[in-house]
This record gives sequence, C-alpha cells and structure tokens, in this order.
Amino acid sequence: MKNLTLLGKINMGLGVVFFILGIFLFVQRFNETIDFREQYHSLSFIFIGITIFLLSFLYKKNEK
Repeated sequence: MKNLTLLGKINMGLGVVFFILGIFLFVQRFNETIDFREQYHSLSFIFIGITIFLLSFLYKKNEK
C-alpha cells in the first residue's frame, strides 16, 4: 500500500466497502433456496467492489 497514490488508496477502500455491502445484502436475502433473480443488487455490488479493488493497483506512485 505504500506505493499507491491517494486516489488508489481511496479506490481500494471504496472497493472493500462495496464488496462488504454486497456480501451483507447477499446474506440478508439468502433463503434455503438460492434464487438469483432476487440477488442482482448484491451480486452487482460484489462485482463492482472486486473490480474497483483490483483497479486501485493501477494507481502507483512514480519512482524517482
């Protein structure tokens, strides 16, 4: 994390928040039967969280 810019660190935190929110929504709506028609929001948040987290590694400080 030392080699990430401030924007990269913010994006990493935002990705973790979206991922946790998606997991929370998934567990909250989870029944004995898994119906993915009701899980679109939670799966979207999980996917967006993972994507933002991985994209945060593109923001690296310039080494001089």
